[in-house]
Amino acid sequence: MSSRTPQPMSMQWNFQRRWPPERSTINPVFRVAVQGSDIVITASGTDYVMIYHMPTNSPQLIAKSFPRKEDRRVSMTLADFLTAAYKLANDKAREVGWIA
Repeated sequence: MSSRTPQPMSMQWNFQRRWPPERSTINPVFRVAVQGSDIVITASGTDYVMIYHMPTNSPQLIAKSFPRKEDRRVSMTLADFLTAAYKLANDKAREVGWIA
């Protein structure tokens, strides 16, 4: 006689489901906006938002707000987003004359 009780369906392993879920192959579109002394970088269809601040009398941008979690819905990793956001923010800062 077995003393094991059957597990509820929610606790049984489902071999069809993958964890973590597969990333989408959609590449997000970047948006760059200047808001006062901030440069905001967003990636469409993601939770990724990066804000850089240009303090007065400073030679460089400072990260003010940045994402801390991976967004598994898109093919872009957090590291890829941070790298691209840094480059886009510096390009925009040069374009508006904040840095040389």
